[in-house]
Amino acid sequence: MTASTGPIEPAELLARIPDFEQALAFYHRHLAPDTAIDLSVAENVLVYEDSMQKMVFDHTALLPETYIHYMSAYGNPRLREEVAALLTKAFDAPVAAGDVFGTGGVGSALECLAFALQEPPKPGETGPPPLEEGDAVLLPAPYWQGFNWSFEQRPKLKCVPVRLPTEGPERFLLTLEAIKEEFFKYHRLFGEFPRLLVLTNPHNPLGVNYGKELLEEIYAWVIDETDMHIISDEIYCHSQVDGARVPFTGALALSAYERAPERIHVVWGFAKDFGLSGFRTGFVVSKYGPVQRAMLGTTGIEEKKHSMSWFTPVDSLKHYVLGAILETTVNGAGSELYTDYAMRRYRELLTASFERVRDRLVARGIEFVQTEGDNPAQFFWLDLTDYLGKRPPEGAYTVEPLPLAHAADADPDELWLFDYLRTRAEVTLLPGETMHCPAPGFFRLCFTAYQPEVVCEAIDRVAEALEELVVLG
Repeated sequence: MTASTGPIEPAELLARIPDFEQALAFYHRHLAPDTAIDLSVAENVLVYEDSMQKMVFDHTALLPETYIHYMSAYGNPRLREEVAALLTKAFDAPVAAGDVFGTGGVGSALECLAFALQEPPKPGETGPPPLEEGDAVLLPAPYWQGFNWSFEQRPKLKCVPVRLPTEGPERFLLTLEAIKEEFFKYHRLFGEFPRLLVLTNPHNPLGVNYGKELLEEIYAWVIDETDMHIISDEIYCHSQVDGARVPFTGALALSAYERAPERIHVVWGFAKDFGLSGFRTGFVVSKYGPVQRAMLGTTGIEEKKHSMSWFTPVDSLKHYVLGAILETTVNGAGSELYTDYAMRRYRELLTASFERVRDRLVARGIEFVQTEGDNPAQFFWLDLTDYLGKRPPEGAYTVEPLPLAHAADADPDELWLFDYLRTRAEVTLLPGETMHCPAPGFFRLCFTAYQPEVVCEAIDRVAEALEELVVLG
């Protein structure tokens, strides 16, 4: 027998977490000083602290007996109907309950789709050939690093960044030309065409809404000129500030969807808009036969398969909590669903927080990437490129890095700046390298992770730390 080596120390556990953002969340929950402010993780405290606790959970029993029993892994009929009604309003397009399938988080929803799209359509069904292991997935970069785990770890697809420009008048702007360039470049290099395009709308980390005209152009090209499927990640669809120059347009509201619904799939969840990131509940919305069979399960001796959600279920506790959120009414007379109230109120809170944080960034001279009137979702994409390579005066401060996983080609100056702000300012931002940014020096700040006064305090700390940096030598 091998002798036990004892419990693994928290610092060693931290080093074993390959997802940089999740490693930072672990660090701040278990190892960071109480004075540290974590603006790196995409979380939203605004709704819970404003209304969800007092309007929903203060009036919710601990756990009724009926919810200790098994539930449908992909959501019972009532939950699917309520989510479909919620998304019909959010997407400004009809969503049928039969096309909605619950999973244990949006990451799981993406993985389920990646597996389901590897199943062939049945005779008589419209659809391109199934995906195969090794097929390429196009993702405009920067992008959420969780896509890599969802598509590559078990489905064995290959994520390929569509690198957006980082300088000039089209800095970080998505265009059809950029997608086409990477699509044909991949074919020249590997002799195969990419099979899946994934768009995040609103975008993470840029926050922007993609305009209807641009989306129609992209979707039409994909449908008419390629055999790719499209996944639209719309998890931030309610994260809209007042006066946004470009309104949110969901994939289901496009004319392209009317032409080819079997090629377009949407994911959404409660993590971001409703601030339930640790609750891990996501949904697939799809009319495609192979996807629906994968999510529902199939019958027959030769192809009998369990629902994909069996491995990542919407368990009974999630049914209970989500039911409370979706069924609570407010305004005394029960005339308005809490979800309608909460998302209207969320827009007010988000707008106020965004404006306050934006003004503090401007006042402290911290650059960020945004065109006036753009929607931010929950983020500021900070441009700290001017500080790359700078250091505090000799002997003034020592930076101790955390034992975190980094890409082999990670920029050392960006990583040093990340560690410097984490230790000197006690503020954690997410470095752009984590999100496959094509150039170093950009950092994501999530302004909904704390109340605005705390975020503004963090900005002051960051500004003071940056002011100490000079060019040495």
